Amino acid sequence: MSNDNQSKDIELALQEEAGITLVPQQDKVEDPAPIPQLTEEQMRKAKLCQICQDKDWIYTCPRCLAHTCSLKCVKQHKVEASCSGERDKTAYVPLQKYTETHMMSDYTYLEDVSRQSDNITRSRMETNRDLRVKSAENRAKAFSKVANQLGIHYSSLPIGMSRNKLNQSNYSKNLKQIFWSIEVNFCFNDKKERYLEHSFPQIKPFSAFFENLLLAENPQGKGAYSTIRHQVKLFIDAGIDQFNIALKKEKSPRGHFVNVTHQIDHTFTDVLKGEQIIEYPIFYVWLKSQEQPSEILVLEDKKQPLIIALPSEQEKTTEDVDEHKAVEEETVADEAEDIATEAVDGTADAPVNRIDQE
Repeated sequence: MSNDNQSKDIELALQEEAGITLVPQQDKVEDPAPIPQLTEEQMRKAKLCQICQDKDWIYTCPRCLAHTCSLKCVKQHKVEASCSGERDKTAYVPLQKYTETHMMSDYTYLEDVSRQSDNITRSRMETNRDLRVKSAENRAKAFSKVANQLGIHYSSLPIGMSRNKLNQSNYSKNLKQIFWSIEVNFCFNDKKERYLEHSFPQIKPFSAFFENLLLAENPQGKGAYSTIRHQVKLFIDAGIDQFNIALKKEKSPRGHFVNVTHQIDHTFTDVLKGEQIIEYPIFYVWLKSQEQPSEILVLEDKKQPLIIALPSEQEKTTEDVDEHKAVEEETVADEAEDIATEAVDGTADAPVNRIDQE
């Protein structure tokens, strides 16, 4: 007995060294129970429609797998069983019954879900875009109304254009004033340095813009002031009093500008008053010692808007009384003159009558 155990141990050791593993012999599996055979009557009933039980079935419901033979039976089945007739794409399918048809169905279902998700996202983006466009249009209309009330002929470009995107001009309801975006082009030695500044208040003098941009130690704003000052050092050395400033005329032939050099100490509203502005004003600046930029073909002097002072109610009343008195005095004088004329005419006629009688 000990020899048998020893031989088995030696055999197992050799198998482990050789990498061989023997599978123990399993007991024989009993044969499954035989499937009962259907009778002819059962097979005949299985072929019949489950609704009318009269004809052989043709259609299978995708949802509940009910068998029907006609459209009438299909509709009756949907009513009686409260069945939608659509396959439940999320129904659980055991792995043993999972086929290639189920896999393609799941793939189609996932594609439909992805498509619907994209449609919802796209619809939401379009809705948000429409709201943003509508809000921007309302702000532009309100801004245009305020600017026109100040005597500035303002108009905006369609939403999305480059100049419209750059414009940050806005109206503050709390401060009740406009903060402008301003484009300035410094022209010198056949070169042009363009600079766009934002949030310049309408009530400040135009000279304050250049002082903040070129001269102030602590300039207000978010611009790259050190860079622009290095580029236009020639203008800083010359001084603001040596600037020639022209405003581009919008809605006019190309190259038409308005000379606003003498309005530099006026408020920015007065500088723009009576002018056509699209989105934001554009200025050209050059030194008096240099030639006029080639972009400026026609340079007009700024026309001051005609301001007519309306009389107050008290002044109107006083003027009406004075005018009434003047009319009365003129009427009395005319009547006195008529009476005097008639008296003279009567005296002159008397001798003539006597001569006629004689």
